[in-house]
Amino acid sequence: MLTLAVEEWIGNAAAVVSGAWGAVTRRAEQSGYSRTAIYQHAERVVQAVASEQASGISYEDLWAENERLKAENGALWQAWSEVEDLSESKQRELASAGSAMGLSLSQIVIVLAIVLPRRLVPSRATVGRWVQQSAQQSRGILEVLDRACQSFVLVLCLDEIFLHREPILMGVEPISLAWLAAQRGPDRRGESWCHVIEAWPHLEHVITDGGQGLERGVKLANEARRQAQAPEAEPLAPITMGLDVFHTQREVERVLQQLWNRVERQIEAAVKADGKLEQAKRRGQDPRGGAGHAGRAWRQAERLFDEAVQAQEAVEQIKEALGWFDASGHLYTRKQAQAQLNEAMQRLQGDCWKKAKRMLCDARTLSHSLNL
Repeated sequence: MLTLAVEEWIGNAAAVVSGAWGAVTRRAEQSGYSRTAIYQHAERVVQAVASEQASGISYEDLWAENERLKAENGALWQAWSEVEDLSESKQRELASAGSAMGLSLSQIVIVLAIVLPRRLVPSRATVGRWVQQSAQQSRGILEVLDRACQSFVLVLCLDEIFLHREPILMGVEPISLAWLAAQRGPDRRGESWCHVIEAWPHLEHVITDGGQGLERGVKLANEARRQAQAPEAEPLAPITMGLDVFHTQREVERVLQQLWNRVERQIEAAVKADGKLEQAKRRGQDPRGGAGHAGRAWRQAERLFDEAVQAQEAVEQIKEALGWFDASGHLYTRKQAQAQLNEAMQRLQGDCWKKAKRMLCDARTLSHSLNL
C-alpha cells in the first residue's frame, strides 16, 4: 500500500536523476529519509515510468475497467433482487422441465434453492405435486402427438424387459432410437404383442429376437389388417420380420467364450501335471507315468487351443457378414453375406454351435442386407 505522498516520491527520484553533486545529501536533510531510501524511491519511480511507456495499463483504462465492473456488479445485484419476484408459474415450469430432463425431486429443489431466497424455496412434496399435475396436463397433448406420429413409423425393434418378473413390451424406432412403446404386461404372448403392433397402422417391418410370442403377434396383426381392409381397397403389404443381430452375435460370442474357458482349464491342468512330474523327479520316483499324463494334457490343450483359434476366426467372419459393409467399404448383398456365413459355419464344429447355426441359417437373419 502507498504510504508516501506522490510529491515525495517524485522529489526523491528527481534528486537522484538530476546527477548534481550533493543533491541526494541535501534531499536527505530536507526530507528526513536516508540516502539508501532515496535511491530506492528513485528506482521504483523509474521502473513505473518505464512500465507505463512500454505496455502498462494507463490510468484512464484502469478507471474505465473499474466503472465497467461496478456497472456489472450493480446489474447482478439487480437481477438477484428480481429473483425474489419469481412467480409460482415459473417455478412450476422449471420443476416440470427439470423432471423431463431426468432430475429427481431433490435435485429440482436444490436448483430452486440456488435462485430463490431461502424462505421462498418450495418443499420436496410441493415440487412433487407440481410435477404430477404437469404430467397429468401434458398427458392429453402427448396422446394427440402420439396419434399424429404413428403414421410415420415404418420399422420397429421389439423386445421385452422385465420389472419384478412382469414383462414390459418395448418398441424402439431404429433410426432415431426413439422409445415408442412400453406396454406393461400382462404377458408376452402373441395376443399381447398384437395389441402393441396394431397401434402403428403403416408399420412395414419389425426386428425381433425370434421369440414365439413375437412371431405370433406379427401373424395376428397381419390377419387383423386383412380383415379390417375394405374389399375394394388395394391390399396392404404384410408386416415382415427380421432377426436382430444383437441376439445372434451374443449367442455366438457365448459359445466362443465357453471354448476359451475350456482352453484355460486344460492349460491349468497341464501345468499341474508338469508340477507333479517335477515333484516325482525330485523324490527319485519313476517319472514315466507322470510324463505320459503331462504329455497327454498338453496335447489336449493344444488341440482345444487350435479349435478356439479357428472358432475365433469364424466368429469374426460372422460378425463381418452380419454388418452392412465388407472390408473394402462396399455394401453387402444378401448373396455375398450368406456365402460368407456358410463358409464361416463350416468351421464351427461341435454340438455347442447348434443354436447359433440355427439362428444363422434363418432367412430372417439377413433381412437387413440388400436383396440383390
